[in-house]
Amino acid sequence: AWTVYDPKGVQIGEGKGPGRKDAAHIGNFLEAIRGNAGLNSPIDEAQVSTMLCHLGNIAYRTGTVVQCNPENGRLLDNPAGEKLWKRPYRLGWEPTL
Repeated sequence: AWTVYDPKGVQIGEGKGPGRKDAAHIGNFLEAIRGNAGLNSPIDEAQVSTMLCHLGNIAYRTGTVVQCNPENGRLLDNPAGEKLWKRPYRLGWEPTL
């Protein structure tokens, strides 16, 4: 199910979809990891699509316009958004670069 709100928070639409249809997508991903298939969707396209969702969520939750540095993708001049940019990692699970 989904709900659409206008910028003032007034509900302007809602709907219901056919349910989860991600089993085939997950299956393809697992088969690609195993070397038995190619990805149905290139991973770089998936990253862009996912990032747009995250940026939209940050903009909505902070009530700000989100702008990004095109070189590194980091938020520009948005302290409230920076707090939502990442979450703390559990001890021992921090990524190292």
